[in-house]
Amino acid sequence: MGKASSSKKIKRVQQAGVSRAPGQRRNLGFPALIVGIIVLGLAMVFFARSQKIEKVGEAPVVDQDKWYSAYGLDICGVFQDNPLPIGPDETGITPTTDGLIQIAPFVESAAGKDAQFGLFADQIGLKLSNGELTLADGTTKKNGDSCTGEDGKTTEGEVVMYVWPPQATDVTKPEVVTTDLDAQRFTEDGQAFVLAFAAKGSKPKLPPSLEALQSSSHTAATPATDAPSGTTTTTVVEGGSTAESTTTTVAGG
Repeated sequence: MGKASSSKKIKRVQQAGVSRAPGQRRNLGFPALIVGIIVLGLAMVFFARSQKIEKVGEAPVVDQDKWYSAYGLDICGVFQDNPLPIGPDETGITPTTDGLIQIAPFVESAAGKDAQFGLFADQIGLKLSNGELTLADGTTKKNGDSCTGEDGKTTEGEVVMYVWPPQATDVTKPEVVTTDLDAQRFTEDGQAFVLAFAAKGSKPKLPPSLEALQSSSHTAATPATDAPSGTTTTTVVEGGSTAESTTTTVAGG
């Protein structure tokens, strides 16, 4: 076959592969459609994922999560008695008989980001503000008040909250919170909280109720119905005789 004949065949093949006339623009509609479908699909995936996180990811979830946190009220180095509620539970964030905080919200206003320490404080009659706390019996402690520690020394005290992560030990350093104590969130099961009026510079201590976290059974505390809130009557024996005495336990302290 001659060289000229081969060149003509190659030219015909090349021309056959050209489907548009000289100067005609390439049709970009189909590639653009494919790109658009891919972009729309990715957008829908990310939207669905964000909606799922927003709906389910904000724990604790209403009528689903049931957490427990250790709690203690420390006044100048002395932990107070376990708190009692001052009324019926209206949120699911309430004290237990063994000194824990039960976080089992049954209303949206106590779930997710709204599961905050202030709801528990309201339940036990505790009022908090920056640098000040007021117990259910009206006793107030504020920054600058004197605090006599376990060593007998009197120094300036401050209102502070210590927050430990789950499975904390004596060597675990807590988060130290001094403002917006009401807004402190319950973020996971097994945390430990200590609200304290403590001498400045004193070392934080884990709450005694921490041991109760290991128990599988906890009972929510209920307000007393036959006596004023926080008041209990006990029988004591003195010199062989039985005497009745009334003592008052401060709710929340």
